[in-house]
Amino acid sequence: SYAPFRGAQSPLNSTLQISAEQIAADLKQLATVTGCVRTYSVDNGLQQVPALAQKVGLKVIHGIWLSSDRLKNRVQIDTTVALAKEYPGVISSIMVGNEVLLRGEMTATDLAALIRQVKAEVKGIPVSYADVWEFWLRHREIYDAVDFVTIHILPYWEDFPIRARHAAAHVDSIRKRMAIAFPNKEILIGETGWPSAGRMREGALPSRTNQARVVSEVLELA
Repeated sequence: SYAPFRGAQSPLNSTLQISAEQIAADLKQLATVTGCVRTYSVDNGLQQVPALAQKVGLKVIHGIWLSSDRLKNRVQIDTTVALAKEYPGVISSIMVGNEVLLRGEMTATDLAALIRQVKAEVKGIPVSYADVWEFWLRHREIYDAVDFVTIHILPYWEDFPIRARHAAAHVDSIRKRMAIAFPNKEILIGETGWPSAGRMREGALPSRTNQARVVSEVLELA
């Protein structure tokens, strides 16, 4: 999962455009540890990612940021469709929305319609939607619209927080539960991990040590 923001740079600043040089430096470093990056929108200069990723041999799971603003949604979709046609060998799949159901900014019916619309416009490129795992179970109609299921499993942020030593086992159990619930499509864990700093949530303690433990144990499971 890639966001290019450094220091005071923020996606909440709609006029901010991250330079190609900064993104290229990030992608060069990321190419040493991964073969693919996931983006979340085409704002703030992120539309440059496919071209820059191509130069360092990275694939891109390209994100469309959906919200309650239909005009902005249209720009996100149109820009992504154009990039998918320009970089078909780079953009390996498209994420139509991220946690828009969790935020309550769109109905499942409208979301499913947009997913199908994008799918029709980018023939041959797999399309998904990303959300916290519970929301897939609540809105099964989204399952019918996507090519594969993308779930977020964040043990620290669960309604009942999971301790670091149990986090990897929690990720594993949820992954297995989702595989039973959705048996006919590939399941991608789009987000997981552990915070390096922050407040304690019940027994869930953010620290760099716990972060290293959780990430290494999840990778070992994968």
